[in-house]
Amino acid sequence: MTAAGGYGKSALAVKFKEQLAPDWRVLWVSFIQPYSLAQFGRWLLEQLGRDYDEKWDEETLIGQIIEGLIAEPCLLVLDNMETVIPAEGKSVYGQFLSQWLGNGGNSKLLLTSREQPVFSANLRSRCYWLALKGLAEADAMRLVTEDYGLTGTQEELAHFVNQMDRHPLLMQLVSSWMREELGEGVGVTEAENLGLDLFTVEGYHRDTETCVREVVAASLARLSARLGDILKRLSVLRGIFELGLAQGLTAEVTDAELRYLARLSLLQEFPPEPLKGKRRRFQFLPLISMVVQQQADSELLRSAHQAALDYFLAHLPAPPWESLADLTAYLEGFYHAGELGEWLLAFDILNEERGGEGENKSVEEFLKLQGFYRQQAQLYEQVIAGSQREQVCYRNSLSSLGLCYDSLGQYEKAIAHHQQYHDISEEIGDRQGVAISLGNLGNCYYSLGQYEKAIAYYQQCHDISEEIGDRQRVASSLGNLGICCRSLGQYEKAIAYHQQCQDISEEIGFRQGMAISLGNLGICYKNLGQYEKAITLYQQYQDISEEIGDRQGVAISLGNLGDCYNSLGQYEKAIVYQQQSLEISKEIGDQLGVAYSLHNMTRCATIFELMT
Repeated sequence: MTAAGGYGKSALAVKFKEQLAPDWRVLWVSFIQPYSLAQFGRWLLEQLGRDYDEKWDEETLIGQIIEGLIAEPCLLVLDNMETVIPAEGKSVYGQFLSQWLGNGGNSKLLLTSREQPVFSANLRSRCYWLALKGLAEADAMRLVTEDYGLTGTQEELAHFVNQMDRHPLLMQLVSSWMREELGEGVGVTEAENLGLDLFTVEGYHRDTETCVREVVAASLARLSARLGDILKRLSVLRGIFELGLAQGLTAEVTDAELRYLARLSLLQEFPPEPLKGKRRRFQFLPLISMVVQQQADSELLRSAHQAALDYFLAHLPAPPWESLADLTAYLEGFYHAGELGEWLLAFDILNEERGGEGENKSVEEFLKLQGFYRQQAQLYEQVIAGSQREQVCYRNSLSSLGLCYDSLGQYEKAIAHHQQYHDISEEIGDRQGVAISLGNLGNCYYSLGQYEKAIAYYQQCHDISEEIGDRQRVASSLGNLGICCRSLGQYEKAIAYHQQCQDISEEIGFRQGMAISLGNLGICYKNLGQYEKAITLYQQYQDISEEIGDRQGVAISLGNLGDCYNSLGQYEKAIVYQQQSLEISKEIGDQLGVAYSLHNMTRCATIFELMT
């Protein structure tokens, strides 16, 4: 369905949904924000009960979405698609829609958009576009008479609604205004007394969206200074809000005033839902929000963003968190900090420790352990785009973005960002930053299988860390050198490096380094077939991880113990350890750990069944 803003596309989609047979499953996405394909795809595949991998490229992800929609029939409603797809269709969402039209089946897609995407000629016959032209004349007349109490002859009513092209939002705004200004039961011919040249400016009947802008601007001018200020301040909010949040931006606003603004059709009102624990809520239509902000001065909007930021920072939910929805206040705080140019604060919102463990340690850790690497990348890209090169948040975001791309398997991108971080750190004489970037570059080349190059970077990281007295990073770089040697089959050399890592970690009291080096030594001895020795080392790894509260380390050590017992043919014991590893990985939200444990459990169980 296509139409300008305010024609009721979403409302009609809701009506269509309500009239479906009860066995039709409906999934609804409203693109209030330009969600990335990865964010949309992850949500959709989870709803369909299918696997998702952050490392999929866009083409693979589109294929997986289409497969999911074919296998799990549903109605997928994509509302406000103009946010993510231009009219010519040249976007990743346009690519998805084109491939769906060429290959899809079983499921149905219902799109609403201000503009109709253009598809190739061979695909046009597979879709139907309904261009909304306003309500039917009889329905439009019922709207203004039954919903707003306006009066008039049939001829007068028809003339009134047709002057507005029977545009639902425009009629609501004008009818609300007339009811409030001129009283209940006012005749439609009194519209001329509103003082608005709504019906006389040539060409308005061909551009109802422009007309809506004019009416909203005129409505704002007629509001009291207090209500106008309230509406402008609230216009910076994204999504649905309750009275408490509204009062965070403008303390004296009342529920009655918000309902009054909704009565004027300047806000949408959603009634309370006591059974769901939801109070009365409000929301701007995008077109109205845009016009209201255009009418506000920049200083007022800035103070509103500051008030919104203060509110969200004061209402950050403490961990544990279960889903992205639990991080809404953090992400909205990040958004408003960005709008204010407070990028260091925005960066800190993501990285500040919140008192939890594992995924609940910080927003950054939650996104990382839950596998929301693309979401992380988008946030750090915003910090980089908005901040200055000399700011610490700019440099740290380069490093964080490099880690995101590393996790996504996009190693060339990761290398480019780590190299930028390295170059800036070298320019400003930040030796520790240089060492960190060299270690991260080593990780990328290790992932690419370029072990000799990785060793060179790890060695440079080691040397600089030793020069500046960063003993902890010296230990970590020795551990990384050991991992490279192990990958090259140089087990004795690897063991020597891991032992040095272990010794330095013990000297400086770096307990996590001790645990990790014990785990790495265990892997070496396991690969050499010395399973009993490996088990002893893994057990020590587990004990230290338990002592320091490193739940992820505990899960890894349990998984490694399971691997050893599997190699020894003790499959039942191996399954028990993998099950324990799985449970902890689930508790801390380590998605990769969960996948690894499930894989190993399945392998052990399969062998055990064959043996019995």
